[in-house]
Amino acid sequence: MKILLLEDDIALNKAIKRVLELDHHTVDTFIDGEAIIKSFDQGYDLYILDINVPNISGLELLDMILNHNDQAKVIMISSNTDVQSLETAYNIGCVDYLKKPFHIAELRAKINRLKISREHLASGIKLKSENDPLAKKEKRLLNLLLDNVSLVVKYDLIENYVYENKPMSMDALRALVRRLRSKLSDDIIENIIDVGYTISKVPNYVNGNQEKESEEKIEALKEENALLKLEKEVLLKKATTDALTGLYNRIKIQEIFLYEQKQFIQYKDELSIILIDLDDFKSINDAFGHNVGDKYLKKLAVTFTEFFRTVDIVGRWGGEEFLILLPKTSLSEVEEIALRLRDTINNMNCPKLGYRTASFGVTTLIKNDALNSFVGRADEALLRAKIKGKDRVEIQIN
Repeated sequence: MKILLLEDDIALNKAIKRVLELDHHTVDTFIDGEAIIKSFDQGYDLYILDINVPNISGLELLDMILNHNDQAKVIMISSNTDVQSLETAYNIGCVDYLKKPFHIAELRAKINRLKISREHLASGIKLKSENDPLAKKEKRLLNLLLDNVSLVVKYDLIENYVYENKPMSMDALRALVRRLRSKLSDDIIENIIDVGYTISKVPNYVNGNQEKESEEKIEALKEENALLKLEKEVLLKKATTDALTGLYNRIKIQEIFLYEQKQFIQYKDELSIILIDLDDFKSINDAFGHNVGDKYLKKLAVTFTEFFRTVDIVGRWGGEEFLILLPKTSLSEVEEIALRLRDTINNMNCPKLGYRTASFGVTTLIKNDALNSFVGRADEALLRAKIKGKDRVEIQIN
């Protein structure tokens, strides 16, 4: 089939195109809704449209396509589960709908169930000899079977269409089928006894070069998928970690907190927090420059990673502030941990900087806490630690 694909997710766009081309479809791809308006007259057998694309929505394009050609087949895809959008798409006239994320096999199945034009099916049929073309009745019978591919064409329909309503004997029909079969390279016509004839499947003719090309495409697709997976992992790491220290960033901490909050609500699992602020850190940058300060922050991040359990969530909250979430840890336990961590930081001897200190605020999650209130209490305790002379651990209960 000749397919137009509109999908603004570039990785998904490329993956769909690759797979459908392996099925011997021709696929033209677009990422912008406005860009396809001039392509309505290109004779596409199928349009695959994402609903949420730049400039013009997929629903608007669906309406425009069907106004231009009411026989066009359109499959809509979207991560939007809004029932109204789904109803609108079907009311306008889409033939099917796919919700993201979907398996590519699901899209292939939906495409395969669509009625493919006779011309495309006929392109997959070869004659044994080009010097022995099909006669008029042979051609009409083949066209009738192709128009009803996978269905049984009954004798009376053959009589009406092939013999143009003239009386037909079964012997004459069998002879016609034998002649047609003898001229085709593949035996694709099946006799359904006492009912009629059918073509269940049209072969795809692939020569040696195309086979090799298909194998190369499959390998290229595997390699591209591996690269996309790696790229996705890299992007995910960039999106969830602090670039300087490699610790979790605020976005990731917020995400993990929501999970731990559910554990607290459902299973009463305790969750405690340590909020750390380095004492007089601005003076380091002022006296020695940001490079020296950055080296200290990196060394501190390594110390945190070695000090805490793998289940603890260690992140950079911003600047010289760090936040640690400690699942299944009570207030008394977290206080003890914070005191040990203070001693560990105090014993870090760094070039040019010598020994530095930090202030700590600790608290534990209580009923109806949100992240803001949870961190807010730890921040109140941290502020008291600063006021009382720094290099201290302070607790805020509620």
